[in-house]
Amino acid sequence: MPEASRWHRGVTFGMVNPHMYYLNKVMSSLFLDTSVPGDERTNFKSIRSTTDFWKFMEGPLLEGLYWDSWYTNQELYNLKNSSRIYYENIILGVPRVRQLKVRNNTCKIYSSFESLMSECYDKYTAENEDLSDFGLQPNIEWKYSTSNASSPWHWGFVGVYRNGGYIFTLSKSKSETKSKFIDLRLNSWITRGTRVIFIDFSLYNANVNLFCIIRFTQFRIVLGDFNFAGIQQANWILGPIYFITFIFFVFFVLLNMFLAIINDTYSEVKADYSIGRRPDFELGKMIKKEIQRAEKMKKWKERLEKKYYSTEIEDDYQPVTQQEFQE
Repeated sequence: MPEASRWHRGVTFGMVNPHMYYLNKVMSSLFLDTSVPGDERTNFKSIRSTTDFWKFMEGPLLEGLYWDSWYTNQELYNLKNSSRIYYENIILGVPRVRQLKVRNNTCKIYSSFESLMSECYDKYTAENEDLSDFGLQPNIEWKYSTSNASSPWHWGFVGVYRNGGYIFTLSKSKSETKSKFIDLRLNSWITRGTRVIFIDFSLYNANVNLFCIIRFTQFRIVLGDFNFAGIQQANWILGPIYFITFIFFVFFVLLNMFLAIINDTYSEVKADYSIGRRPDFELGKMIKKEIQRAEKMKKWKERLEKKYYSTEIEDDYQPVTQQEFQE
């Protein structure tokens, strides 16, 4: 039995198919790593703002979903009302774009700042979700679509997201889809309350008999737009060291600036003091004169007390002369 148990712990089972790996890798490279034409740094992984998102939608996503011509610019064979990726991967149905929003005034504003902030959008929760229509309300993409009870929610690393939201489906025509993207961008379909956008579609490859379900998610955090991908790629050890070094560098620069200002101020005051026309204004001399005057007053007082308040009264009275007072 011990031999059998050790053998059992060493056995593993898994389904390994190289076609799955390559299909997944090809799709990831096509949509995630392809840059916007004319901008080599903007792809799905480097999206930092709403502008970058629409560049991705109208660039790599649009070009990746619609392969309507060969590499020789000849029209593709009859697609039979279907879209294809890399000529051999048939898109099942049409892609769908969905966003979830939060309501305004879902977070508390300190009373001193209420006059400065009229809008406040908290992080996404089921309680904070915005269910009202907005924008061009006659169109379905501006109206909230309720979630399907049988559809699972999306589980992220730090939150759970419902399967409802503001949804629009892409057309099977590339030109119509591009017009839809432009219309949504110009009419601000993405707002300050937007917290997450899902891009969903499925495809089938008959050559390897594999289905591929794809979902791209783009989260918009409450702190605003910044290079989140760069933060994720930062080194956990060297990053804090560089930051602390930068803080010390800035501190020493500010310290040197402060000392330079003090030194210049001292030099100017010293120069003005050295060429002053009133020597009586010199603090040292003034103090010295006051001390001498106090000593003279003390001596004069002692002489007066000795001469007039002594117990031995002299018969001949002699007033204090000016010379004695000065002495």
